[in-house]
Amino acid sequence: MDIWLLAAQLALGSGATSLEVSETEAHLQRGVANAVPSSSPDLCSPAVNPDHAEVCPTNGGGMATAAPPQPPRPADAAARWPRPEQVMTPGRHRLTLPQVDPRARPVTGAQLYQFRTAALQAGELYAQVAPYRYIHRWQRAFVSPTHDDWQALLEAEAAAMAHRQGQAPLTVMVGDSLALWLPVDELPTDQLWLNQSISGETTTHMLGRLHYFADIQPQTIHLMAGINDLKNGVPEAQVVDNLYQMMTRLQQQHPQARLVVYSILPTRLREVSSDRIQRVNQRLAALAVHQGATYVDLYTSFSDSQGLLRVDLTTDGLHLSSQGYTLWQAALVSY
Repeated sequence: MDIWLLAAQLALGSGATSLEVSETEAHLQRGVANAVPSSSPDLCSPAVNPDHAEVCPTNGGGMATAAPPQPPRPADAAARWPRPEQVMTPGRHRLTLPQVDPRARPVTGAQLYQFRTAALQAGELYAQVAPYRYIHRWQRAFVSPTHDDWQALLEAEAAAMAHRQGQAPLTVMVGDSLALWLPVDELPTDQLWLNQSISGETTTHMLGRLHYFADIQPQTIHLMAGINDLKNGVPEAQVVDNLYQMMTRLQQQHPQARLVVYSILPTRLREVSSDRIQRVNQRLAALAVHQGATYVDLYTSFSDSQGLLRVDLTTDGLHLSSQGYTLWQAALVSY
């Protein structure tokens, strides 16, 4: 029974299809012009299709060609461009350059050397330049400069200062690593600063390079030296004699400058006893008075009750912490 019913449905469906085809063919044979439903757009209408050529029937039954296509105007093309907010992916961050901390400072000898070299090559004096300006030069410095490298740099910086000083007041620092790491950006800005110090140097080293800055006109010269001599076992008498020669030569080179001589600071190192430091300081004070220089005793304020360098003023028992430099700077600005 189901098979006969299915056959009947197929026969009826086939007949409907044949009827539809017959009606369509009849419409085409009669040439009905409005065979397209009225709801469909008229592709030949200028209002619908103004920019494209179409072949459309005319009133006389012939065919006519519309106007040739016109290129799109720039303004129309730009109007179709998507807005930036339409193409940006939500949540995607724009590419930004890495931020540089303006407080960044060199922390190794290699970094300090590269920073000062970069400033010198740019025609600037490093004591008047913020270190972060050249951070991409010095932050990846790992190769330590040699002693000859430092000497060449100090000589070049002194020559640049002689060329640029003019009438500006100038202060010079002469010493070893303690003076080398003096944070000049915290010193008075109403004068120029030239740091002629090298880490690890003895008084003998310094005597051999005082002529580097012979052509400048400093207002004040600060001198702190001698701890590396005592650390290396140099006899006390030789340390005092070298300091005397340094004072004499500096006063001959710069008779107009005020010479400020600092006592050797205490340490927490076993190889440098407090007694040796104090004996050298006593003779150094007498020589400074004899030479007409200003002697500043820092030993007393930097030492604890046992005569050792105060723990809060040092990083390793020899070099100074930020608190130590703050205490020294308070004395520096007084002379």
